[in-house]
Amino acid sequence: MQYYTVTMEKLYTIREASEMLSVNPFTLRRWDNEGKIRCVRLQNRYRRIPESEIDRILGKKKDRKSYIYARVSSNDQKGDLVTQIKRLREFSRESEVFSDVRSGMKFGRKGFLSLLDMIENDKVSTIYITHKDRLARFGFDLVERVCEIHGTEIIEIDGEEILSANEELKKDLISVITSFSARLYGLRSHKMKRILDEVKS
Repeated sequence: MQYYTVTMEKLYTIREASEMLSVNPFTLRRWDNEGKIRCVRLQNRYRRIPESEIDRILGKKKDRKSYIYARVSSNDQKGDLVTQIKRLREFSRESEVFSDVRSGMKFGRKGFLSLLDMIENDKVSTIYITHKDRLARFGFDLVERVCEIHGTEIIEIDGEEILSANEELKKDLISVITSFSARLYGLRSHKMKRILDEVKS
């Protein structure tokens, strides 16, 4: 283990630095291991973050903000969209809002893509959601990994949804089956109608 000489520069603990940079302490340790941030190692093996490193990273992240993301699958659920945003506002009143009315099984959502662009440009410190499924019905782990790389924290305020009791999941599945069946059999075919009737029942 190589130890660095402590200079007169002010040093911060991992916890202090994580609060200043709005990232998880585990993210800072990973950045150190990957060479993305310079840490001073004390004789007791603890990491310390030099003030110059804090300033360097804040220079890139000074415009970072927190955001709310809410989503429903269809227009008849817009009342729930308003409820989601209101609920999230209780946790972060200063956050800006991104929202979509589209299936969570599709990534081509305008609000979601705008939020993703901002994450990739290091403009997002925190994302508030009610449930993971609001952000992505499938592939949440991939979205979470992208956020982790850019030091963006996802805060899920209400935990897991009970999918067996979630009418929206049924609508999402019907949407996917409709799309694939239309390609295979045509929108007006009797086979297409029979498939959708069986799914709905």
